[in-house]
Amino acid sequence: MRVAVVGATGALGGELLSVLDETRLPIDALVPIATDRSLGADVEFQGMSMAVETSLAALRGADLAFLCAPPSASLEATRLCLHGKVVVIDASGALASAPEVPLVAELHVAGAPALDAPALAIPPGLALAAARVLGPLHRALGGVAHVGATLLASASAAGRAGVSALSEETIALLSQSDAPDPPALGHPIAFDVLPWDGAIDDTDTTPGERAFETVIGRVLGGAPVSATALRVPVFCGDSAVLAVEATGPATVAAAIEALAKAEGLELGAPAPTTRAAAGSADVHVGRIRRDPARERGVLLWLAADGLRLTAAHAVRVAEARFGRV
Repeated sequence: MRVAVVGATGALGGELLSVLDETRLPIDALVPIATDRSLGADVEFQGMSMAVETSLAALRGADLAFLCAPPSASLEATRLCLHGKVVVIDASGALASAPEVPLVAELHVAGAPALDAPALAIPPGLALAAARVLGPLHRALGGVAHVGATLLASASAAGRAGVSALSEETIALLSQSDAPDPPALGHPIAFDVLPWDGAIDDTDTTPGERAFETVIGRVLGGAPVSATALRVPVFCGDSAVLAVEATGPATVAAAIEALAKAEGLELGAPAPTTRAAAGSADVHVGRIRRDPARERGVLLWLAADGLRLTAAHAVRVAEARFGRV
């Protein structure tokens, strides 16, 4: 197979290349693609250094393209791929809200979409982590009536720019020198928690919050979802608190039983930390308890390495799509 990775020099693209190193896909040629800012750059794949292409024309002749670039670039790549009959797996989130594109949050479960569409979307980052938890609960508890989510995004969720920003600001503050001005993320992040993640619109909502609500609503068949996204000063590891209200009777024991059987979840006591989740392709879940404010409510905590989780799931979807699992 000729496989392209759009956004190969970014944080998500780097993770995807790392996962592809061990894939079951029969890759004869890998085509790393990035923007002009990566002109002259190389990436490592299977022990070899490969030159990065800076034109989407390099997609021509590919069998499969993973999209890891920002949404605007990923949408343009999608257009070219569909025109050229290249199978698309979008890991960027650009297609996750599009109702005409199958959303693949889980594999090998009842109701999972068929994988023979020309383009497939997977929920990105914390949306995928939440979907991995909410899907089993939705099936086990007779449906989910509502989800309230508090999302805690790490610096790595903003890509390499976020990691660099946190590192530079931390060093500057500890050495009592001037921090970068203007801040790379629009606001200083070191030793602080930002009560937003992205630009806030006239409704006091961010694009990331709206995207999470839409994607999880799709996973749950239209159930209402409300989300608040925060940016926390950790380098790696995203986390969330989920308040789940079930349609039918809900007990903590039933929730734990459902999650213990689910693929790609790891239950920990009392609760896994974001550091424990770093580098893992699983979603780590803990503090599963009754919600005292809702008769059919359950509260839980999850931690995940959003980049690793997304990259690993994208590759697994590709393996399933091409009959390699």
